[in-house]
Amino acid sequence: MKRFFLFTLFCCFSWTLALAQIPNGSIAPDFTGVDLDGNSHNLYELLDAGKTVYIDISATWCGPCWSYHNTHALRTLWEDHGPDGTDEAYVMYIEGDPSTNINCLYGPSGCVGGTQGNWVAGTPYPIIDDADIANLYQITYYPTIFCICPADKKVYECGQLSATGLWNYR
Repeated sequence: MKRFFLFTLFCCFSWTLALAQIPNGSIAPDFTGVDLDGNSHNLYELLDAGKTVYIDISATWCGPCWSYHNTHALRTLWEDHGPDGTDEAYVMYIEGDPSTNINCLYGPSGCVGGTQGNWVAGTPYPIIDDADIANLYQITYYPTIFCICPADKKVYECGQLSATGLWNYR
């Protein structure tokens, strides 16, 4: 009986660890994502080019994700420090829920799984529909905003900060 209890406790503990999000300070897992326009974006290529990379892993049905998206913090960061700004940063939105279809990014028409609105309208940075990236980063909730440093490729969850807060986080 004692062994059964210990085995059960071990299994529960192991399962909890398996659900843990990637720890701050870890080396960011590399990925290549294809955006809605068919363009490829490789994380390590961006980091090797000296860019700080910000990743918003969200779900189209998520109310807090939609609220943060509408603060335009990531859009402002992209405009100020992305390719048309100082070119020191890169932003990507990752739709991380495998139960939604790509139509959900454009609004409710044809959406399966739920959406808060049109995520594409007014978003100048790449949008990638790839739940495998969310799995790679062991997402446990939406939205999860990561900052990845180019010097050491370490990843940090920076949270839902303003554009200035995100830029200063690095």
